[in-house]
Amino acid sequence: MIGKITSGRNFAGCVRYVVQKDTARVLEGLGIRTTDVTRMIADFNFQRLANPKLTKAVGHISLNFSEQDKEKLTDEKMLYMAREYLDRIGIKDTQVLFVRHEDKSHPHVHLVYNRVSNSGKTISDKNLFQKNAKVCREMTKLHGLFFASGKEHVNRKALTGADKIKYQIFDQIKLAKGIAGNWKKFEQALKKQGIDIIYKYKANTQMIQGISFSKDGCVFKGSEIDRSLSYGKLNSEFELKTLKQSYYPESPSEHSVIQKLINDVPFENTGDSVLGVLLQPGFPASSEEPEPYIKRKKKSQGKDKSQGMSR
Repeated sequence: MIGKITSGRNFAGCVRYVVQKDTARVLEGLGIRTTDVTRMIADFNFQRLANPKLTKAVGHISLNFSEQDKEKLTDEKMLYMAREYLDRIGIKDTQVLFVRHEDKSHPHVHLVYNRVSNSGKTISDKNLFQKNAKVCREMTKLHGLFFASGKEHVNRKALTGADKIKYQIFDQIKLAKGIAGNWKKFEQALKKQGIDIIYKYKANTQMIQGISFSKDGCVFKGSEIDRSLSYGKLNSEFELKTLKQSYYPESPSEHSVIQKLINDVPFENTGDSVLGVLLQPGFPASSEEPEPYIKRKKKSQGKDKSQGMSR
């Protein structure tokens, strides 16, 4: 279950989009007449007059579910969950329109609500995105819905706003982490994709305590994107890579391949693994020339044989 939240100024455009889709089905209207689109718009606009200073009075949420839950989600079940979602997220005492769409393969329902409450007060959107993510996770577990076992299974196309950017950062970090052997190369790879790293330092020292990632005006702590992306865990990974390289230095051909990845491969929001990038058509293969230590081993074996025969 994923919730996508937006706000706007025009009830007419939002209501028409939601209701006039070919597959749209109105499930319920709270505080509005649902007989036709004109009355719906008029009722929303009448209530917004109670708080004329609020310019963005239109609230819109789409709740999206996995295709695997399609059989479970009857209209009654979907409406029940939509009501529960609003209650948990703190959107109460206002007009709401619930409309189910079936224009996509996954089940989803649109919620249009008035940010001017029934008492004329503004319904705050503070921390709404954080609440949304928490409530969606809780309800997915509570109702026994399909729960993807990793970020790789999340439908990127269904994401918008901050959630979309967060997953873009996650995907790009995963790729950069796979090809960069140290912090410097890691930062360079992310910088090419418009992602900046922000370090948190211990007061009055140069000791790094935490890390955040910034893209398109959105900033996320590493651990907020994924538990594996805290500064401590990332630093441990790079230290381990440095240690391995000191014992098993990469060959010149491997180095050139890695450098080409950093310079040329676009880290787009595809969700591909590093292996997927390496296997793409046209990607330069490393030389098939055997490693030096293999050559030496073969020569030494030949030498041993010749020595054995001479005896």
